Amino acid sequence: MHPRRVLVVEDEAFTSGLVCAALRGGGFEVRPASSAAAARREVADFDPDAAVIDLNLGAGPNGVDLAHILSHQNPGVALLLLTKVPDLRAAGYTEADLPATCGFIRKEAVTDADLLVQAVESALADQVQRMKGQLDQASPLTALTQTQFAVLRLVAQGYTTPRIAELRGTTTSAVEKVLGSIYDALHIGKDDGISRRAEAMRIFVEYVGLPPRD
Repeated sequence: MHPRRVLVVEDEAFTSGLVCAALRGGGFEVRPASSAAAARREVADFDPDAAVIDLNLGAGPNGVDLAHILSHQNPGVALLLLTKVPDLRAAGYTEADLPATCGFIRKEAVTDADLLVQAVESALADQVQRMKGQLDQASPLTALTQTQFAVLRLVAQGYTTPRIAELRGTTTSAVEKVLGSIYDALHIGKDDGISRRAEAMRIFVEYVGLPPRD
């Protein structure tokens, strides 16, 4: 019986090496690819049983795009997204943006070979663990709605209120109203002697990191 095959799609050579080594140690046959285009070529030749895909793949299609392509064209391939953000919303996505059978795991798992192998095994068994990397319940950001989180992410990216309104197809007053609700949800008072906007951004960066600018 041939070992099960896993395609690892990761553009960072160091991380790719760690993931490949962990999976080979778990008994899988592994093939690396550094981009979505390379991954699509490898699929035809390698015929993988599963694919571990980095969420951010540099220029060109990202991991979510590739996951949808593989889900449509190669539905027999189990899918697992690998990302460094602790919540998909921090990368501008929600669970609904992923293919229904796509799992999600933090990049920090590459240092725990057993956890990574278990995640791939679960994906192969159609027991995907969705949103495994969500924020810890102790994080104040768990109190935010999807709209509030999305607006705060844009703030953390450095956009002005008018630009956020433009990006979201709404008005500046509507964005200001959302910002006010964010400050209330994060318990940032008006009389704390600090900029409420800056404090909200500080909290965001503390818990999920600085988001890349779209």
